[in-house]
Amino acid sequence: MVKLQFHKVEDWPKLAWVAQGQYHCQNLVVFHGRCVELSDQWCAEAVWAGEFSDGDFDKTEIVFGTGIRCREQQVVFVSSGTMMDRLWMWESSGRFYLSNSLPALLACTGQSLSEAYLDYPRDIHTMTQGLHQYCDSIPAEGGGLGLAYYHNVVYDSCCLRKTDKVNTVPEFTCYTAYLEYLKTIARQLRINYQSPARKFIVSPLATVSAGYDSCAAAKLARDAGCRETVTIVNASSFLPRKDSGREAARYLDLSCREYHHRQRNYRYEVSVWSAAGEPAGLNLTIFDYPEPLCLFFTGYRGDSLWRREKLDRSEPFAVNTIEGLGMCEYRLIQGIFHCPVPFWGSRRAEQIQAITFSPEMEPWTLHTHYDRPIPRRILEEAGVPRNCFGIRKEATIVDRSFLWPFLPESRACFAAYLQERNLYSPSASALWLLRKLAHLDQLVTVNLNHILKKRRKGFRHLFQIQGQTYLFHWANTELKKRYQKAFHKTLSSLPQEKHDD
Repeated sequence: MVKLQFHKVEDWPKLAWVAQGQYHCQNLVVFHGRCVELSDQWCAEAVWAGEFSDGDFDKTEIVFGTGIRCREQQVVFVSSGTMMDRLWMWESSGRFYLSNSLPALLACTGQSLSEAYLDYPRDIHTMTQGLHQYCDSIPAEGGGLGLAYYHNVVYDSCCLRKTDKVNTVPEFTCYTAYLEYLKTIARQLRINYQSPARKFIVSPLATVSAGYDSCAAAKLARDAGCRETVTIVNASSFLPRKDSGREAARYLDLSCREYHHRQRNYRYEVSVWSAAGEPAGLNLTIFDYPEPLCLFFTGYRGDSLWRREKLDRSEPFAVNTIEGLGMCEYRLIQGIFHCPVPFWGSRRAEQIQAITFSPEMEPWTLHTHYDRPIPRRILEEAGVPRNCFGIRKEATIVDRSFLWPFLPESRACFAAYLQERNLYSPSASALWLLRKLAHLDQLVTVNLNHILKKRRKGFRHLFQIQGQTYLFHWANTELKKRYQKAFHKTLSSLPQEKHDD
């Protein structure tokens, strides 16, 4: 039986962990943040469908967060049941490390990203293609770093291997069967996160907007015991538009706090850039999350799963964007379990699409370009009027036309990183101009493409500079330095025989 040894790292993110093991050895050392739940044979930063005290998060695909489960002569490293989180691995000279955080893994191993390799963002983007086509390793100075999305990783004393999660999703023969499954999962999650056996309190929170996906997710979150929602008022559009979901929340009997999307309200910006070298998900950092931990319900992936459009859904975990992935390091700091509701049962994506196009859904089908019968039926049958949501698609995402940190302290930190490597860093006024020009070009190009029905690239490439290719390097290097300092402090406090530098 593998024995777990736990060491808390006080100044790490609440939910970060790094496991260190050696082949043919029965000891596994786990360094962790202060809000990771610990047991004799498992540890977890997760909410899942099942009794919390049983620790069976390795026996379900409905798990949000990550963990480690010992089973007889093997250890299962459990990934999230979404494409919004990942596990990282590194092996060398008979020793292996696994973690839910890239910068924490770098901090513990002393490894560094390769500054000669500039395609990290491209590699990370492959996760949008689903389970069978994502890039499962990236280069580093001390050898390749492995990734696992959705797959679990099993250690059996002699090797590490990726395995599929169990499949407990039933057949969805009709809308009623699908809805009953969603409600069942909601009830199971509620039992788990409300368990008195938990050391740290978990409070639910959901997003709402004027669209389909988050509102439908909020309704199911209500079934899971959620009573509070948050919404961003101002949409990311050229003309001022509102995207608030306050009205829909009112009909769902949910409280709603409105936020304005302003750059000065971003938090832990560097953690978002560390996810993929982009600001995807940075808008979600403006919310006030309940402490110490939050189960955060979102509608990510509803645009690809629930839309009424004939798409190839043979790869059930393909996603349209990396937006939700941007939270994967930030959530560890803030103490969030990211729960994108459309991932519940998404292994049956083809059956869900068949329901969308079935005759029984015709009363909830608008036959417009923005049409999602399943979430519309969920909401209308819950009492939300038809004109309260899903009228026009809006967006509150961060502008990505020009990639560069937004906050002054982040820009100064990135500039120092570039200057140390003799790379150009524009002045504040030059950055302002470049960002405005790139944004204007994006607006013009997108509207021309819509009007002319042609794909035009625009002139955005003229506003790009070399430093942008180092955003992923910079963010992970910066976090690595912070985490490494705390890690070494913890190491120095341990008896010599319990660790190996």
